[in-house]
Amino acid sequence: MKIVISLIVVFIMSFLLILKLVYSGNKQEPEEEKLGFFLVVLVTVMLTLLPTAVIGLVLFVLIGSANTVNMIFSLDLSANQLIVLAISFLVYSFTIDSIMEILVKHIVRKHLVYYSALLLIRTGAFYVIGKVIGLDQKVSFIIAAGVSLIILLMESLYNLREKNKQKD
Repeated sequence: MKIVISLIVVFIMSFLLILKLVYSGNKQEPEEEKLGFFLVVLVTVMLTLLPTAVIGLVLFVLIGSANTVNMIFSLDLSANQLIVLAISFLVYSFTIDSIMEILVKHIVRKHLVYYSALLLIRTGAFYVIGKVIGLDQKVSFIIAAGVSLIILLMESLYNLREKNKQKD
């Protein structure tokens, strides 16, 4: 249920922002090309589905990563704890993590050191999130390290794929 509520909140926020954009753009059109209010809402709903789907996909990837670590190490976390962790990780990833990536890239610039620094920063941040949520120290560290490693692996594979595309 928490996943559905999170996606509904994302949809509503995206809908309101895109509605303002579409409505103000529609007001600037010549009179014969203006859309009616129903069509403006329909266009807005269609445009809002894409960011909601992307956020939902990332959320499910994070839930899957946390669930995988939970199963491998038999941590016995409930589904509610995993969902709250994944939502917290998602919020961190879209806010603070982006800033941290830029700072580390600007400071370090070395490929291996860059990824190592990001791994340590994410592990620390995910550990703190786990402790705030109420996980004990061992479980919080295992989840943090596991999810950070999975994210690092996905980013590395994505970067290798992009480099291979540029060579072709």
